Amino acid sequence: MTAVLRQRDFRRMWTATTIDSFGSWLLVMAVPLQVFMLTGSAISSGMALAVQAAPAVLIGPWAGAVIDRWNRKKVLVWANLTSAAGVTLMLAANTPAHVELIFVGLFVESTAVCFLRPALRAVTPTLMDNERDLASANSLSAFSDSSLRMIGPLLGTFLVAQGWFEAVVITDALSYVVAAAVLNRITIEATASPAERAAPVAHDLRDGLRQVSCQPLLRGLLASSWIYWTGNAALTALLVPFTAHRLNVSGVALGYLITGLGVGYLAGSAISRPLILRYTTRTILTVTYTSVGLCFLVMVNATTLPVAVAAVTAAGVPGVVALITVGHRLQTATPNAMLGRVAATFHTSDAIAAVTGALAAASAVAALSLTTAMNVFSAVVLIAGATAATLPAQEPHSATT
Repeated sequence: MTAVLRQRDFRRMWTATTIDSFGSWLLVMAVPLQVFMLTGSAISSGMALAVQAAPAVLIGPWAGAVIDRWNRKKVLVWANLTSAAGVTLMLAANTPAHVELIFVGLFVESTAVCFLRPALRAVTPTLMDNERDLASANSLSAFSDSSLRMIGPLLGTFLVAQGWFEAVVITDALSYVVAAAVLNRITIEATASPAERAAPVAHDLRDGLRQVSCQPLLRGLLASSWIYWTGNAALTALLVPFTAHRLNVSGVALGYLITGLGVGYLAGSAISRPLILRYTTRTILTVTYTSVGLCFLVMVNATTLPVAVAAVTAAGVPGVVALITVGHRLQTATPNAMLGRVAATFHTSDAIAAVTGALAAASAVAALSLTTAMNVFSAVVLIAGATAATLPAQEPHSATT
C-alpha cells in the first residue's frame, strides 16, 4: 500500500486527510460529552449528533454539483478553512448560556464536510495511474483513518473530562488549517468547461441522479448501503443503554466498544486491497454485510463486556472491507466529470440513513424491549447482505482509470 505514497500529489492529499482526521476524531465524542457536561441533558447531547447529520441531508446533492463544476482543489482548501472557522466558534461555548455556539459550530463544520468528503473521493482516482493503485490508495486511507479511530475518541473524551475542551477544539481547528495548506500544493485539473459551469445547477443534479439510477451497479450499491447504514445507525444510537442495561457496566465501557471496532477496522483495511482486486463487488458485499449482521447478533445478545467487545471487533473487519469496496467501486464505475455528484449522492444517502436509523431506534425501544429492538436492527444489516446478492455479477469497465 505504501508504494502509492511515492506519487507526490496523493502523498500530500493523504497527509492532509490524516491530519484533519486526527482533529475530527478527537472532537467526535468530545462534543456530545461537553454538551452533556454543560446542560446535564441527554436530549441536548443527542441534538449534537442530529446537527452533524442535518447538513448532508439538506446540502449534499448541491455540494456534488459544485464539486464537479469548480476547481476541486479550491473546494478542498475552502472546505477545510470553513471547517476550521466553524470549530473555532465552539471556543466561546464554556458556559450553559453559550452552549448554542457548539451547535452553530457543528452546523458550519458539517456543512463544509458535505463538500470536503465527496471532493476527496472524487479527486483520489485522478491521482492514480490504474485501478490497482486506486485500491491501494483507498486501503491506505482507510488504514490510517482506522488507526485514528482507535485513539481519537478516547483521547478527546479524556481531555474533556479533565476540563480541556478548548484544547480539543484548538487542535481540530489547527488540523483543518494545516490540511488546507498542504492541499493547496496539489495539482488538480478542472473537470467542467466554462459553458458547463454556466449551465443551471438543476441540470447537474438531474445528471448526477440519472448516473446513479441508470447504472445497475451504482443503483444496487446505493440501496444496499442505505439499508446497511440504517441498521448500523440504529444500533449505534442504542449503544449507551445497551452498555448500561444489558451489560450492566459503566459508560466507560462504550470506549472499549469503540476501540474494539477501531481494531477491527484496522485489520480489515489491511486486507481489503487483495479482496477488491480478486472478487466481485457482489461477492464481497454479500459476505461482508452478512458477516457484520451475524457479529451484531452475537454482540446484542451478549451478557458480558468481553463477549460484546470481541463481537464488535470482529464486525469491524468485514465492516471496513465493505466501506472501502463501496467507495472504490463508486470511483471506478463513475466518469471523472460526474464523481462529485455521485459521491455526494452517496454521502447524502448515508446521512439520511443515520437520521432514519436514530429515529427508528427511538421508536423501536418505545414499542419493544431493548434486546428485541437491537436484534431487529441486526437483522436489518443481514437484509443489506441479501440485497447486495442482487448486484450485477460482472463488474463494469473502469470509467475513471
